[in-house]
Amino acid sequence: MDNRNVGSLFYEIEVYDKDGKLIDKKKGKGDSVLANWINLFIAIRGGYSYDFKNTDGNDVSIDTLSLVNSSMKASAGNDMFGIIVGTATDPVTMADFNLYGKISHGTGSGQLSYGETSEYNDASGMQWDRGLQRSFDNNSGGDITINEIGLVMMISDGSTNYFVMIARDVISATTIPNGGRVTIKYWFRWNPS
Repeated sequence: MDNRNVGSLFYEIEVYDKDGKLIDKKKGKGDSVLANWINLFIAIRGGYSYDFKNTDGNDVSIDTLSLVNSSMKASAGNDMFGIIVGTATDPVTMADFNLYGKISHGTGSGQLSYGETSEYNDASGMQWDRGLQRSFDNNSGGDITINEIGLVMMISDGSTNYFVMIARDVISATTIPNGGRVTIKYWFRWNPS
């Protein structure tokens, strides 16, 4: 049996209370690479435009030249791309194009304050982890439970920004207490040994 993890997707979730104490931690292997990710690979492989489903549900054709203007590193407060979180428990399908119950950025009831999406890198020997991390603060006045996480890429053709979800995972219920924080890491692992 081959135990390599070439290109596998993983996540880690850490929940902190209002005093910064770690109160929950979980890790998992994402089984969630979506059709958009596969289509992106086909577009890059072929060097031509390909159809994707935008997070608003519309089909868009994106030229591979636009990938030069792509990013998953969203600024603080931007809940359109990067790592995003939601409340729904609907099973993952290859055709998913957005979270089913996305939590919006903010401090109102049911909202989380989205921090900056930054790079996450870890390397040990022949194993490389490359991905993103993001923290979310709960200043809503009540506990919030997340059940789904996603990874969205922003692609710009110079005049329009498109938002293409490439991964979605349904996780075990994770409650962020009022005044607390959750930090999520989402990464691809290469381990050729």
